[in-house]
Amino acid sequence: MMILEDFIDRLKGADSLGGQRQVFERTISDAGFRFYTYNIAQIAGVGAHSPVFTTSYPDEWVQHYLREDYYSVDPLVSEGPRRQLPFLWEDITHPADLSLRQQTLYAEAADMGITCGITIPIHGRDGEYAGVNLIPDGTLREQAETLRQQRHFMHLVALYYHSHSGIHLLEQRFERPAPIVLSPREQEILTWVARGKSSWDVSLILNISERTVLFHIENAKKKLGVTSRTHLVVKAAMDGLISP
Repeated sequence: MMILEDFIDRLKGADSLGGQRQVFERTISDAGFRFYTYNIAQIAGVGAHSPVFTTSYPDEWVQHYLREDYYSVDPLVSEGPRRQLPFLWEDITHPADLSLRQQTLYAEAADMGITCGITIPIHGRDGEYAGVNLIPDGTLREQAETLRQQRHFMHLVALYYHSHSGIHLLEQRFERPAPIVLSPREQEILTWVARGKSSWDVSLILNISERTVLFHIENAKKKLGVTSRTHLVVKAAMDGLISP
């Protein structure tokens, strides 16, 4: 199986969006996943919904999903923006909690081999949101094992893919944003964070207060438009702002 460093190197080496998508699809396939969706649903200053959407679902299912307007009732669509961490579909799709239309949606999805999966929410500043859905292959037992084993790895893969490819997808439709510049101190702190050091560890290494470390981390989050420390480090590395 491709390890994270291999994925990052191949993603950076791809010279087109199509090539980047192939790297992503190969990685999730090697990890045991059959289908995926990736969409950027909210963009600050652009509107509630973006046309950015890619998937490996069968065309037949995509067209049926859109024709039936299942987007408006799909629990994954409404739940994703509320979550900060990846979640399994089974956690929010208990039959007793679903409306009749939602039950129909999942019954029809099951007929297409889409029975369980994981949603990876990705949040940015000003309410920006992107989501990655991954559907494992194999028997129900094999699917459960894939989700258990690959959950953390695929979280990182999704963050790296979004940080590297998402901006290029948006550039096809919107004006390129101004380049982001981190201060030398912000770069120094994020480099240590990327190496697994806690805020307290970094304060000792750099001989500054932990409060100062946290201040610079929060500033960097605002500059890069992210809300979590993990996403911050991933985006900073993918944008070439730090070298862990």
